Amino acid sequence: MRLTARYELAEEIINDTFWVVWQHAADFRGASKVSTWIFGIGYRRALKTLKRVRPELMAEEGEAPEQIEEPWEQAELREWLGVALEKLPHEQRVVLELAYHVGHSCEEIAAIMQCPVNTVKTRMFHARRKLKGLLTPLAGAL
Repeated sequence: MRLTARYELAEEIINDTFWVVWQHAADFRGASKVSTWIFGIGYRRALKTLKRVRPELMAEEGEAPEQIEEPWEQAELREWLGVALEKLPHEQRVVLELAYHVGHSCEEIAAIMQCPVNTVKTRMFHARRKLKGLLTPLAGAL
């Protein structure tokens, strides 16, 4: 749901992910945790789905995306973070969410995103720096 606010897309991504897991369970080599392996599959399925659906979403002008009601989003800081995170580039936002929301290590995130660990660390550095720049004006505006 963090990649798309549309429930039906999230459901499709989850179904596709578990279908791939079911088909390739025997291919799991044990080089990472099972959850890391599944997150990686889910991440790649989400990217493929969003790439396929994005033109359709752009064509639906005027349709507001569904808002996700989560208890922690009621706090002012969470609202600020949500606004600021939306303004980050996709790769930087995903790295922060996997690290701070899901609790993955840099090594696990690198396995999920299929990139070097140092790339994950660099994305985190730049994302934090951009967040600082984005949160300061938001705090002042409210």
